[in-house]
Amino acid sequence: MKKKKAAKVFGFLFGQGVLFLLVLLTFSLHWSFKNFGNIGLNEIIFTLNMPLKEASAGFVADYFRKAFFPAAGIFAVELLLALYPFKRRCNLKLTIGKKFSYRWRLVPLSLPFPVFFPIVCIWMAGLVYLADQKFEVISYAKSQMMQSALIEEEYVSPNDVNITFPKQKRNLIYIFVESLESSMQNQENGGVFPTNYIPELTELAKENISFSHSDKIEGAAVAPASGWTIAGLVAETAGLPLKLFEYDGQKGGADNAMRKYQYFLPGAVTLGEILEREGYQNFIMFGSKGKFGGRSSYFEQHGNYKVWDYFSAIEEGKISKDYYVNWGFEDAKLYEYAKEKILELAEGSQPFQFSMLTADAHTPKGYLCEKCPSIYPEQYENVLACESQQLDAFIEWIRKQSFYPDTTIVICGDHCSMVADFFGDFSYDKHNGETVRKVYNAFINSPVTPQKENNRMFTTMDMFPTVLASLGATIEGERLGLGTNLFSGQETLAERYGYEYLFGEMNKKSRFYDHTILYP
Repeated sequence: MKKKKAAKVFGFLFGQGVLFLLVLLTFSLHWSFKNFGNIGLNEIIFTLNMPLKEASAGFVADYFRKAFFPAAGIFAVELLLALYPFKRRCNLKLTIGKKFSYRWRLVPLSLPFPVFFPIVCIWMAGLVYLADQKFEVISYAKSQMMQSALIEEEYVSPNDVNITFPKQKRNLIYIFVESLESSMQNQENGGVFPTNYIPELTELAKENISFSHSDKIEGAAVAPASGWTIAGLVAETAGLPLKLFEYDGQKGGADNAMRKYQYFLPGAVTLGEILEREGYQNFIMFGSKGKFGGRSSYFEQHGNYKVWDYFSAIEEGKISKDYYVNWGFEDAKLYEYAKEKILELAEGSQPFQFSMLTADAHTPKGYLCEKCPSIYPEQYENVLACESQQLDAFIEWIRKQSFYPDTTIVICGDHCSMVADFFGDFSYDKHNGETVRKVYNAFINSPVTPQKENNRMFTTMDMFPTVLASLGATIEGERLGLGTNLFSGQETLAERYGYEYLFGEMNKKSRFYDHTILYP
């Protein structure tokens, strides 16, 4: 009798646990649809393994407010309905103190196994179907069972080719703009909206060099495993995706801080390393916590960058230790601090590379600081407009400095925006890249003229050799990593293979990548 009762209790608790998991997954999936509009399972696994203490407090709070707590509330109501007072044939007895004694019985909401099991299976199948429609779960699972030799056959190590810099080396200012897309413009200029939310950046692209998929301003496609911030930075500075992999039973790349590796992509040779060899001083500035996503490790280990972040601002007395908005501090402050650091670098005897990453346009709806005007009804519209104005003012400041004639400026988004609702039906197609949603790029004050600027097929990985070429460097073979110098007339991998085949092969496992790049 006791065993029978124990079995009932265990079955009830197990069923309730499964039910809570399904409810939580349902709310979490809905939240993910709202906040991660164009990513795949690679990015989700990577993000789920990130150290939460380095993430934006508001971002984490948004998940708990809109997913976890509603799921917990619904489950609590269900649990109360599943247990109710009954005087006879009770399964459980709860005694509170000496005066109050309640008897509870497991009731019809605790369904028998033959009914409960099919419901769970149908519910789970529905969640998998929805997840696959948005995040290509099934395609990812299939790809992990297949091998591809494409990366091995097409990867060009910078150590294997001659890269020649001009005698008078140019400085580089590389601005990574969070979630910046060319599609944020109006349709006339290559975007998807009737309104141009980034008019100043449109003019910068028109007045300078901006590689495009058409005669309008349409930037770079995003290859697999390149669609979140650290992966986007790796794609643009190493010409590689940031893939996950398992080695000898020990999971590797799924740790967003790369703590399970002594080094971050130790087999990669990056932009920073090439510039360091040429005598450049490398500096990168974040308005957030540098360790998030393993960014500090990546840049410190590949180019000996000086990393300056949210904590650096506190140490230098720029902000108080209790100051924290968005992901650290707002972009308005970032631009002001950047001016100070650039002037310091310009006073040195070495050529310099100054890189920075903005954060105000980050999902879920961006951050609108007090200096930004509210001219549109939606917050994200105003965030983009403000980002465009602030960045344009920053570029204008650089142009007035004495070092500007010897400096190339590169502006590039890190990946496509994850604010899915903002773009409506214009979703990002990860299969073939054949949409107008592309990552913005502009090259300012480069001494090099491109052979073909428009009507190109290319990805953010092509930025790696292209940025070097924008400094006047010549690259043997015009290729580095999986990228092609867009200033040259040589076809990119996207132009050679087409997006569908290229991306399909990149999604597959690569022993070369695992054992040469990720874990040599």
